[in-house]
Amino acid sequence: GATSLVGRLVEPLGLLVLCLVLAVSPFVSTTTVGILLVAGLGAWVLLVLKPRSCPAVALPVLTFWLAGSVSLASSQWFTTSLDGWIKLTLYVAGFALGAHLLQRAAYRTAAIAMYLLVSLPVSGYGLWQWVYGAQALATWVDQDSTLAETTRVYSFLGNPNLLAGYLLPAIPLSIAGCLVWQSWGAKLVSALAGLAALLCVVLTFSRGGWIALAVMALVLGVLLVQWIADRLPMKVRRLLLPSLFAGAGLGLGLLFWRVPVLGDRIGSIFAWRDDSSNNFRINVWTSVLDMIRDFPLTGIGPGNQTFEAAYPFYQEPKFDALGAYSVPLEITVEMGMLGALCFAWLVLVLLVQGFATWNAQRLTEPSTALWSAAATVAVIGLLAHGLVDTVWFRPPIQVLWWLLCAVIAAESIRAGHQDQEAPLGKLEATD
Repeated sequence: GATSLVGRLVEPLGLLVLCLVLAVSPFVSTTTVGILLVAGLGAWVLLVLKPRSCPAVALPVLTFWLAGSVSLASSQWFTTSLDGWIKLTLYVAGFALGAHLLQRAAYRTAAIAMYLLVSLPVSGYGLWQWVYGAQALATWVDQDSTLAETTRVYSFLGNPNLLAGYLLPAIPLSIAGCLVWQSWGAKLVSALAGLAALLCVVLTFSRGGWIALAVMALVLGVLLVQWIADRLPMKVRRLLLPSLFAGAGLGLGLLFWRVPVLGDRIGSIFAWRDDSSNNFRINVWTSVLDMIRDFPLTGIGPGNQTFEAAYPFYQEPKFDALGAYSVPLEITVEMGMLGALCFAWLVLVLLVQGFATWNAQRLTEPSTALWSAAATVAVIGLLAHGLVDTVWFRPPIQVLWWLLCAVIAAESIRAGHQDQEAPLGKLEATD
């Protein structure tokens, strides 16, 4: 009757909500994303009535949310913290919805394909800005450096660092798509999305984005060498990894030689306080450490509004800030050591599950292994970027973060008992 009809409709509707969030997050306000996530929370509540396997990562996610709830309850800025707690709750609900839905190969394919498709116009507009110029909306480069007149692309997201963070996951996911999807059209779109995202991240001149790119390239390179080596004779295998590092070093050397501006930008990372952006971040970090010393256990309360309310009491003159410019510091100042430990546990479980699925499945179930590896590499990239920036907390990237967590969770379950359903559009032959 009506119950069975709801049961049949709730998963497709939940997938629709998830895809809508991925489709609009780079273009709309936080409020719009929040409204869609409320719908996602409703869909998840209904999906609880259709139980599926619970991923191991669900427990650290739950404890991270509970740490945010404790931080809210103990915050002297309760009203502003409530806003941050609601956002955290909706993002966690998005993870719960994704972790349930993406256990079906068809839904996983649809969600990742949606993100890659949406990343194409985002990257395309960024590349257009590089060719035709784009007005800097803020002082994004030290005015005394050789890069003062360099165009930094920002596309629809309004900030180069935010654009870099949004596009980073597209690179490993597109590589997995090229290897997994059987349709040549899907392979082509995936390759275009990955290449455009890579070029756009480079042209943001986001140093945090570049650090993330380097870390992702290293991890992904090792995994792909492993992937290829499994299919080659032992004598050839021994040469693959040294060849990878030698080729990468030679390629980077040539790049910096031919494009000096890249070397100048990377050199500014090590300029310490001689670079204005570095100096600004160091001053903010110093103030944030003072805040953590005053609120060590449960923090000031979740959310950027709470940070903005508390930070003026600690800031150095002329160094106003909207965030801590470091994800570990931001989580610690907002949710205390309790929240930081829960987040560290979450990251550890994600990495262990992601690499364990890769190692267990890359010979027998390559689709599961590749998607797990791609999502894990993307998680590592976002974490590397987050060491020196807090764009991780913005809705376009938070949505992607929890999607990646859901992919890792779903693929770890699939590694235990393979989903026999036919994939959407028969894109993947191994599902």
